[in-house]
Amino acid sequence: MRQVSTFANNHEDFMHDVAYDHYGTRLATCSSDHKIKVWSETASGGWQCDAELSGHRGAVWKLAWAHPEFGQVLASCSFDQQIIIWEELDAPPKRKEAGSGEDAAGTSTGASAGQAAAESNWKQLAKLKGDGRESVNDMQFAPRHFGLCLATCSTDGAVRLYTAEDVMNLETWSMSEKFKASSEKVRGDRASDTTSISWNQSRFDQQMLVVGNTNRIIVWSRSNATRRWEMLHEVESASGSGGAINDVCWAPNLGRSYHLIAAARSNCDTVEIWKLVWNPETSKYDTFTKEADLDTKSEAWRCEWNVTGTVLATSGDDGVVRLWRKNFANSWDLVAEESLK
Repeated sequence: MRQVSTFANNHEDFMHDVAYDHYGTRLATCSSDHKIKVWSETASGGWQCDAELSGHRGAVWKLAWAHPEFGQVLASCSFDQQIIIWEELDAPPKRKEAGSGEDAAGTSTGASAGQAAAESNWKQLAKLKGDGRESVNDMQFAPRHFGLCLATCSTDGAVRLYTAEDVMNLETWSMSEKFKASSEKVRGDRASDTTSISWNQSRFDQQMLVVGNTNRIIVWSRSNATRRWEMLHEVESASGSGGAINDVCWAPNLGRSYHLIAAARSNCDTVEIWKLVWNPETSKYDTFTKEADLDTKSEAWRCEWNVTGTVLATSGDDGVVRLWRKNFANSWDLVAEESLK
């Protein structure tokens, strides 16, 4: 593993998320400065700021790109309790050559970022708030075969699904589903905070989600018979170590007879890998067991699978990205690591 590019993000506060588009040639960043920046890769391998988007009144936690068949659509969620849907109406601004807004390495400078923002073709199409009164902590677009649907989770413990009423006009969205992610109650009747969410990407299953909260991992499925969301499994750490779930990620499945879900848990310096198994006799995913605890040496904040669901990347407080892969003996090996300090 090697570092291929670095560039100054020019945010004025902590940066919370970086999200690549479908093709990996554009990315978006967000920060506690309430701003979102959209970047494009240049011919020299650097990154140029195409747009600076302002619309939130609080820290922006997460970003998500829709599939490109729906256009250049970006969603952002924030501490201000809102989700904003953005769309690029035309092609991005013409990129400048090195010496006119780029440094010798091809990375963007502050001047080019400001000019790109002024020339931006991005438009704020919709603000989604629903009935929420708490921070929106995470979100993810559904697989494209389910249409343009966005799942969100909030500090109030609820999962909300928003659907575009007309994919040709993304100014109108409706909250199609809402449910409490966990059966656990804290502080009286208040539900546990939900912190992270991830879709099952398989075309061969009904709609399925995994949600992380203050100390549990919950798997949900939408029944094709009842057309309602049903909780399949709700588990705490098998080791009893507890700790909030910082991130969850459902692995792509290219031929496995089971699903894998990764969860980064705070306070225990591990990323957990869970195995969800289909039972043909009951026609249900009856078994949900922990397959591995990966020692990340420090608190892990993010986990992400590769496109085939065979390699897991983790990152955490120690500034190290680690890659993990299952070996022939069905145990997980650390195959690469790179310090970003």
